[in-house]
Amino acid sequence: MLKIISLRNELVELKDVSEIDSSPTWIDVNRITAQEAAILQSKFDLHLLTLEDLSVISRTWIKVEEFPNYLLCVFYSMQKNKPVEGLEVDYIIGKNFLITNHREQLHHITDLWSNKEKTKKLLSKGVDFLFHYLLSQDVESFYPVLDKLDREVELIEEEISKKVSTHVLQRIISLKNKIIYVKKFALSQKEKISIISKSNVKFLSKRIIPYFRDIYDNAIHVFETTENYRESASSVYELYMSTVSNNMNEVMKVLSIIATITLPLTVISSIYGTNFEILPGSSAKYGFWLMILGMASMMGLMILYFRRRGWF
Repeated sequence: MLKIISLRNELVELKDVSEIDSSPTWIDVNRITAQEAAILQSKFDLHLLTLEDLSVISRTWIKVEEFPNYLLCVFYSMQKNKPVEGLEVDYIIGKNFLITNHREQLHHITDLWSNKEKTKKLLSKGVDFLFHYLLSQDVESFYPVLDKLDREVELIEEEISKKVSTHVLQRIISLKNKIIYVKKFALSQKEKISIISKSNVKFLSKRIIPYFRDIYDNAIHVFETTENYRESASSVYELYMSTVSNNMNEVMKVLSIIATITLPLTVISSIYGTNFEILPGSSAKYGFWLMILGMASMMGLMILYFRRRGWF
């Protein structure tokens, strides 16, 4: 779907690209069709490679490319209340026009489109200010996702402190995969935003560059936060393995104590289980119970000795 809004004396929604003039104009496209791509190519002289990047079929990685008539930027946004997933947003910035292209509905684009007053204010400064605002929203969309990952780290730590299980291990692996996934986008976006935060980028005015440096600072913070969470996830995994190892040691300690206690009892019972006719105490009236009493006393003394030594 293709929507066009232009700032003349007031904001005007246009029905066709043929109505576009030299006024600051924003063209927003959701799930671009081949026909819409052809219309944009004819109007703005878009390169064939750019059309491939805009295609719904292809998934373009983060990039910043300069063409004679425009600047192509591809970045990714995150949705707050959805699973961790990068959503591609394509930007084409030219002289007095900005094209945004995306495959999914993005809240910050939808909200800005419906806020005519804010859109007018941005377009009155120039399409590069509109681009700056949308890109800043893309970067800030990572923060709610990072908060969710931080909370997940805390919940896993709490669960490990109570009880370890294979379910916890699966959650840790899933968490690490999510963090690596987000880090991949955060790293690339940081590098590409550093390019457009310089003063010699075509179709971006010098007065907007300091604002892009602010976005670059936020991108650095997002990346560093993601890196910290990656280390936290590794620490949680080490905590899990340490807890499993400690639990196993406790089990082995108990089994060793049981084996140590039963060893002399087994020796005694084996001796009195032999086939000799004469065994000490075998002819006594209470010989059997004396043997049981002796074995129980020996077991009690061994338990008392182990406890005094602090073995359990």
